[in-house]
Amino acid sequence: MKEPGNKNPLLSGVIVLGFVLSSVLSGCGPAVEPWEVICESDTCWDISDVDYIYVNDFPNVGNVPPNDAHGGRFATTKGHTYTVSARVTSGACHTYVSPNSTIDPKHNQLTDYYSNDHITFTAEDDTYYMLVADTGNGCDYSARVISYDEKRDPLPGTTYLTVDGGPLSYRLIPDEKLRFVFNGIRGYDYTVRVTVFYGKADTFLSVIPSVDNDIYELWDSYSDSGIRFRATETTKYYIAIADRGGFTGSDVTIEVTSP
Repeated sequence: MKEPGNKNPLLSGVIVLGFVLSSVLSGCGPAVEPWEVICESDTCWDISDVDYIYVNDFPNVGNVPPNDAHGGRFATTKGHTYTVSARVTSGACHTYVSPNSTIDPKHNQLTDYYSNDHITFTAEDDTYYMLVADTGNGCDYSARVISYDEKRDPLPGTTYLTVDGGPLSYRLIPDEKLRFVFNGIRGYDYTVRVTVFYGKADTFLSVIPSVDNDIYELWDSYSDSGIRFRATETTKYYIAIADRGGFTGSDVTIEVTSP
């Protein structure tokens, strides 16, 4: 069990016909439960007490049991643009986003009915709520909130790279992701080169610190040609290397050069 206050999990639960059917993601703190309530559409979700999740953080990965839901809220800045990305890897769930803590599934304006795309909006309130709700048989999902307008500090475990500092060697265990960051200057040309000596690996680049296979601007499949780009702003640029070597893992080197 993680200590209370851990910011990654989306917490869950539901009350139906007076019986508590709470379910909490494996490895999270005390339950903070969404409630199923009566509303104009017969059934709505009250998620006013769910825990905060953080913008531009690691993805939240979980399993929604049948007839259940996972919820979270996140702080926003009025006028800033946010994207809620939810990907369902098995089963069927819908994703809802609202400035209202009571989410009416039938009339909610920000809804992804397939939960394999993104919900993008400009904030008009200080807090928004998201809900991943089962449609019958439960689902496995990954969800996160990103914003190019918010702070983009490195996540824990991110390694700093020096431009023209030479290659660094790493070994990835199966399905592992490594994250890196370097400082880029607007108008300068850069090459991110990941050389794979064993196994397979994909490389992703973004100005979002939680860069991954669903959040990236540039991509090098199997890291065989490098990522070449001209920096459009002076900022930190983030790299993720994702193992694709199956049971074997991957051996790689990474370097950033300019020009």
